[in-house]
Parts: sequence; structure tokens; C-alpha cells
Amino acid sequence: LEQIRANGRPLSIGLLGLVLTLNFFSAKQGNWRHQLMPAAVWSLVVIQFLIFLKTFTFGSLSFAILAIVTFTGVVLMVRSGPSRWIQNDQQFHLGIWAIAIVSLIFVGASGYQALFDPYPITFVHGAFLGTTGNPQHAATLLATTLPCFLFLTQSQTQRRHQLGWALGSVLVVIALLLTASRTGALMGGVSAVLFFRQSKGQALRLLFLVALILAVLLPDFSQNSSSIDITSITNQLFSLDNTRSHVWAGMWQRFNSYPFFGAPLEGDRLGYGENSWLAVAATLGIMGLIPLFLFGFSCLRMIIKLNQVSTNNPAYTFHSNTIIAGLLSLLVGSIFEAFLLGTITFPLIALLIYLALGQYLIEVHQTNQKRAQLNYFNASFPSGMHRENKWENI
Repeated sequence: LEQIRANGRPLSIGLLGLVLTLNFFSAKQGNWRHQLMPAAVWSLVVIQFLIFLKTFTFGSLSFAILAIVTFTGVVLMVRSGPSRWIQNDQQFHLGIWAIAIVSLIFVGASGYQALFDPYPITFVHGAFLGTTGNPQHAATLLATTLPCFLFLTQSQTQRRHQLGWALGSVLVVIALLLTASRTGALMGGVSAVLFFRQSKGQALRLLFLVALILAVLLPDFSQNSSSIDITSITNQLFSLDNTRSHVWAGMWQRFNSYPFFGAPLEGDRLGYGENSWLAVAATLGIMGLIPLFLFGFSCLRMIIKLNQVSTNNPAYTFHSNTIIAGLLSLLVGSIFEAFLLGTITFPLIALLIYLALGQYLIEVHQTNQKRAQLNYFNASFPSGMHRENKWENI
């Protein structure tokens, strides 16, 4: 596991190449969709292009090329693969399932390591980091997948499947709390509130189940594990200390000093602080903030449309709530971490897939509305039946 972690980036790039190859050779299928990727994605592309130009001009040429090629590959992979594959509700379900499986593999691999020695997955201040670089990365991964677990729990028709995904949700929440990350806890809380905002009773049941399992497991952790510091984790989660103000003040100062194109590059590559928005302001200036604000506006616009889908079509309530919870939790997390500027990180890939899934729901809703309007017109004016046939052909 340590060798896998140490070589995570080249392995990820290799897997990216394999998925791109799979997309190229996969059978083409009918596509009724009008827009595979929303405008928010192209705003991120512009930001990465600006980062490439600055790094290419003033920093490491090789790193600039590697970063832009990797990011372009990720966007093409999602667009030509998952976005193109999502043509019906079953494939939407598989997209959600794919994100959730990441957490199951992550928690499973960490549990395997814990059987032998929990220290390698808890060596940073006694907090859980799993196979990631630090507890913040682990928390972001877990919080990002939580809405998918909630959706899979609610969408199952068989009781045993529902219980299985509910157990997975509890394991994710417990692992998230063990990271001692306030950012992760905030993202997870935002996800749960938004997902269950129309059914508070289910949220209370999940909260009770998590509290019950924690009450049973935590004392055992404290007695049998010398590497997991429950006291330190609890203190960190409930701490009111502001650990980011100094970093944020520094980035704001650099933006004030270089407002148009950002601060000059120091070293081979750009460095980012613990805030995606201030990091763009400090490194790219107003030139970078314009596409970043367009990205945020596009995400909020999609969230508003998905809320309309949830209101007008109860059959898609959980579908819409899942994407709303995923997108908003990532937007909240981006205030405390710079993962919006990643090239092949899990939060970035999950964000792209959430946007693709949300675009599918919006197009389904628009198509159903047009079909309902056409059916109403045909029922009122029977002579318009030829229009229905034309619509069905389209």
C-alpha cells in the first residue's frame, strides 16, 4: 500500500490513459443529449490554461506541459466516457454507484492496513488519513462521496441492499469524523442537510445510527489503539481556533499587490493556499477570478434548476438532492481547500461527474416538460397528432 501511495500520480495517469482508450474503442450508442458537459467545466478549463501559460512562461516547462495534458485528459475522459454513457436513469444510478465505490475501496484498503498496524494510516496527529497524503485529503474524499451513499440507501428496493448501503454510509461518516477535519465535517453536514431537507425524519434516523455505532466503537478504539488519539480528534473537531487566517491574509495581500495577473511565480510551479478562490486571486489575479466566478455562477444556476426538477417531479427528488448536496458541499469545501485547482485529484473528477449527472437530470426534465406540453396540445387539438410523431422521431 505504501508503494501504491508513493507512486499514486503516475499510476493515476496510467489509469487515465486506459480509460481514455476504453472510451475510444467502446461501442457508440444513440445520444439524445444536447449538451454533455455544462458551462462550469469550460470555466475550469480556462483557469487551467491560464495556470499553464504562467508556469510555461516563468516556471517549469515540463511540469506545465504535464499538468495541462493531464487535466485535458481528465476532462476528455469524463466527457467521452461517463457523460456520453449517461443516457437513462439506470446509467445515472451507475454514475452515483461509481463515486460511492471509491469510498468503499478507500475504507476497505485502510481497514486492511489497520489489521496489521494502524500507525501508517494515522501517523499525522493520530487522525485518520488512510492511503492519502494527509487527513484533509481523506476527509475531502469521504465527504464528497457521502451524498452518493445516501442516494443508494434511499433508492434500493430490496431491504438487504438498503441495509448494506446504510452500513456503508455509517462507515464513511465514522471514517470522516476520525480524520478530525472540520472542513470534512462541514462538507458532510452540508451534504446530509441538503439531501434530507425534505425528509428530516430519515436524517434523524441516520444520525441516531451513527451516534450508536460511535458510542460502541470509540471506547474500543481508545483502549486497543495506541495510534488513534480519540481525545485529540475530538478536541480538533470542536476547536474554534482559526488556523487559516494567516494563510488567507497572505494570499489577499498578494492579490492587492498584483491585482491583474497575480503575484510573480516563485520557483518552478504555482503554490496554493487553503482556499481555491483566494489562491486564484493571489496567483492569477482578476484574469483568473473572472472564469472562476463564472464557474461558481454556473454551478449555482445548475443547483437552482435541479431544485426545480426536485419540486416539479417527485420521482427525481433524491436524484436532484444528491447532485445538489454534492455540488454545494464541494463549493463549501473549496473555501477551505484549493482542490478546484487540481489536475487529477479525486475531488476534481467527482466534481466533473456530479456536473455531468446534473446536466443529464436537467435535460431529462426539459424533455419531459416538452413531451407533456405536446401531449396536452395533441389532446386538445387532435389534428396535431402529426406533431407528436415528429417529436417522437426527434
